[in-house]
Amino acid sequence: MAHIFNECQNYGFEILDDGIYNNGVKLGQVGCTEGNWWVKRRYSGQQQYSNSVFDAVQSLSMMDVSTDGKSIFDEYFLDQPLEQLTGDKLQRLLERTELVTA
Repeated sequence: MAHIFNECQNYGFEILDDGIYNNGVKLGQVGCTEGNWWVKRRYSGQQQYSNSVFDAVQSLSMMDVSTDGKSIFDEYFLDQPLEQLTGDKLQRLLERTELVTA
């Protein structure tokens, strides 16, 4: 649970009894069963396995929770020039771009 809490803090997410939230919108749930990390997104309800708690929470950060089509991830990077993004942030941006274009 501490791992989930720490990762959620990185994104500014709130953990409540029934899941992980951002600005009052439920994103889903993240957990670990028998050493295997999983994520349940709010819209699918299906449990999907992840490589790590980082990957599970990151996948929630890419969910579209607004009505204008922007994801939390897009808002996070909206005002940052590419030159100022760290390697980790650039990697996540690349992964997000691959998801959108797939």
